[in-house]
Amino acid sequence: MKGPGLLALPPEPAVRRLALAQLDAASTASARFTDRDDAEALHDFRVALRRLRSVLRAYAPWYDAVPKNLHKRLRRLAHATNAARDTEVQIEWLRRVRPRLKAGARSGCTWLITRLAKRQRTANHAVRKLAHKDFAALEPRLRAALRTRIQGCDAVAGAGVTFAQATDERLSVYCAELAADLAGIGSAADREEIHAARISGKRLRYLLEPLRGSVSGVAALVNSMKSLQDRFGELSDRFGMTREIAQAVEIAGAQTEPVLPGLRTLAVLVERDTNRRYRDLRARYLGRRARTLLAPMRALSRKLAAANDTKPRRVRLK
Repeated sequence: MKGPGLLALPPEPAVRRLALAQLDAASTASARFTDRDDAEALHDFRVALRRLRSVLRAYAPWYDAVPKNLHKRLRRLAHATNAARDTEVQIEWLRRVRPRLKAGARSGCTWLITRLAKRQRTANHAVRKLAHKDFAALEPRLRAALRTRIQGCDAVAGAGVTFAQATDERLSVYCAELAADLAGIGSAADREEIHAARISGKRLRYLLEPLRGSVSGVAALVNSMKSLQDRFGELSDRFGMTREIAQAVEIAGAQTEPVLPGLRTLAVLVERDTNRRYRDLRARYLGRRARTLLAPMRALSRKLAAANDTKPRRVRLK
């Protein structure tokens, strides 16, 4: 549901509608797992689960219809897809850099790709099994919880807090969290802080996405947060690749595999890529750039306040 009607609803029915839409998307994606040639099914399933969890988390102060045990099961299911995704990203990076390697180093890259491809097949099988078993059992219970009282809530759309007010409050909180995370990054060694900033940017993006088409300027803000999320995510992926190569060096050395030169070359390449990506983030998002990035959120806050016909409240940025 888009347009001013969504903003005028109380949070509960608005969130139910958004959550049900994401549950539908997850269900559709999981059904596609039967087609092993559908390379995008896992990605679409992961995205739908993330958006579903994001909307339930963001509006938790106004919404508690989903039992805690279902939240936990949904979280476990979402986390179970991480290994398959991470391994896929690592294989893609290795395949991109392999043509740049000298002939003597390519054997190490090929050895690592083979090792990761085997892991990916196992992880994909596990995810498909979860989708057909755990998600199939979880979906009807989630759907029943999300449908409870939705019609009755729609009838009192003009009473109490609106979705616009609730979103404005979450916007303030999420902006403050992202500002704090960005301020905590001082070097490429701050991996936890970099990961936290990526998560904060992703939450802001998902918070804003339902407002596209109903509030002017939101589409540009969504694109801005997606760009931040992608760049921070790519840097975090390089951290994972660094760990994977280090483990591979230990294993290959213990087995006297003739692949160590190639693995060491990969270690140098991923370190260079990591440093390059960090310099890019520093130039775009850190220091004074952080305030520039978040400044447009103040204007959005005023628009949300105007949509609810209340006195505008500024988003506080530290």
